[in-house]
Amino acid sequence: MEYQALYRKYRPQRFDEVVGQDHITGTLAREVVDSKVAHAYLFAGPRGTGKTTTARLLAKALNCADRAPDGEPCNKCVSCVSVTEGNSLDVIELDAASHNKVEDVREIRANVGTVAVAGGARKIYILDEAHMLSRAAGNALLKTLEEPPEHVIFVLATTEPYKLLDTIRSRAQRFDFLPVPSEILIDHLSDIAGREDFQAASDGLASVATHAKGSVRDAMSLLEQVAALGGGSVEAATVARALGLADRDAFTKLAAAVADQDAPAALALVAELAARGGDLRRFVAEAMGFFRGVFLAQYAPNLEEIADEPVDVLDEWRRHAQTLSAAEVLRAVDQLSEALLHLRQGREERLVTELTLIRLTRPETAVDADALAVRLERLEKRGVGAAAAPAAPVVSSPSPAPATQPVAKQDSDPPAKPEPVVRTTPTPPPEPPRPEPAPTPVAPAASVNLDLATYESAWPAIAARMRDLAGPSKHALLLEARPAAVDGSTVVFELPSHLPFHLERLKADPELHDLLAQASAEAVGTSVGVDFRAKDAAGAAPRPAPEPSRAPDKNDLVKEDEGAIDPTSLVVDMLDGEVLD
Repeated sequence: MEYQALYRKYRPQRFDEVVGQDHITGTLAREVVDSKVAHAYLFAGPRGTGKTTTARLLAKALNCADRAPDGEPCNKCVSCVSVTEGNSLDVIELDAASHNKVEDVREIRANVGTVAVAGGARKIYILDEAHMLSRAAGNALLKTLEEPPEHVIFVLATTEPYKLLDTIRSRAQRFDFLPVPSEILIDHLSDIAGREDFQAASDGLASVATHAKGSVRDAMSLLEQVAALGGGSVEAATVARALGLADRDAFTKLAAAVADQDAPAALALVAELAARGGDLRRFVAEAMGFFRGVFLAQYAPNLEEIADEPVDVLDEWRRHAQTLSAAEVLRAVDQLSEALLHLRQGREERLVTELTLIRLTRPETAVDADALAVRLERLEKRGVGAAAAPAAPVVSSPSPAPATQPVAKQDSDPPAKPEPVVRTTPTPPPEPPRPEPAPTPVAPAASVNLDLATYESAWPAIAARMRDLAGPSKHALLLEARPAAVDGSTVVFELPSHLPFHLERLKADPELHDLLAQASAEAVGTSVGVDFRAKDAAGAAPRPAPEPSRAPDKNDLVKEDEGAIDPTSLVVDMLDGEVLD
């Protein structure tokens, strides 16, 4: 017999052989036993999870001549053998990618009316990749799918069910195939490796299951490839070689480089991967997944319930979660995801990878807020560590002793055996705190007399300074104001009466008041308060009433009839006219 791929050689032939889909196979077997089979099924799920295989098993069970009481096919009768060999006339498999036109659906509708080959048997149409049907073809299939002949059953299999028409999804009984968990997939691969006499290590099978991402077909194809590369041996290093991947030690080195800010180590890691022919784009993607796992380990105590990974991988995530801060981990995920987008756009792989790792290990090279947060957090840690370290004892001596000179106690206690003091200088000891000199009394600064002329001369510089302090929007409001008076240490600004909005904004902004007072104090050399008011209707602000002067002399008073102005003559003079009557 010619060689067959492992996923074809070990294709399930019974419902209980389907891996990781017990919720579906159990339901279908019960429907077959109870003769409550639907007229249309929709199998949805990722690739390699058993959709087409389960559809064939359903066809086997329905047409099996010697079906078991639990609904399992016998795999011995003519119908079962023909389905297994793929030459059954009652099971029609169609690829919707090549049968997606209305004419193809019309042919299906014409063939639906034909009876099955075996008497009383069912005719099963398996339409794979059903989401590839055009909209017109899907609408043409609706009536047949809703009311097919009694002996016809449709099974639609798709990886993208949301692309199907809602009217098609509503006419079929839907089953969702789930990605196979890693533990179940590892056990299945171990069984296949034992049948094929492969020398499979546990870490090798775990690596195969991890990179298969829940697909049984992908896992068996990768197992076959790795076994051929390793001469029948399946190990994690062989899996990395087969896929051009970085091993788990690479991510450990990357995490250590980020924690220690070791840029040379990160660049050396990239050089090592490139020299081995590793796929740097895949390395960036897996590094992002690695830091995601570390992030989950920092915030999720129930990590086993969240991440579908082997136990040793989860333990590694927890270990790195203790050495990396949350800010560093989140920033690594962001930077790596951005790098992955650039790599998918065709950028130079090695350059993008190196620049990304430089930003991760040297936060000062980036100007984003996340990099600043990482730098501040590290400075805080250093400050806490320095505060917690015990102060070194201070020994005063007229001259430094030799490195190995014994130091004897100089007090009244009985002399003890002198112990040599060996001084090492890998790192200089912290300097002892110097005693601060006693504060000397400072005479209060003399107050500066502030007048309006002095402030008006400094106002252009103050206004320019306020643009930097308050920003352009508040600076624009402030330009409408002019210093009008000085009341003690408070400068009063006036705004035109037709700008009530500006006046209200300036009065209601205490932050602006503080900034303006600060800029004024810097310019005039004394503390200044500020206030705002509007001009009066005549264009000038109301001024305080002058102090009453002495009474005028009677000779200075104007008599009632002296200096009087005739209104009529005034009008004539202004209008250059004459009085007619």
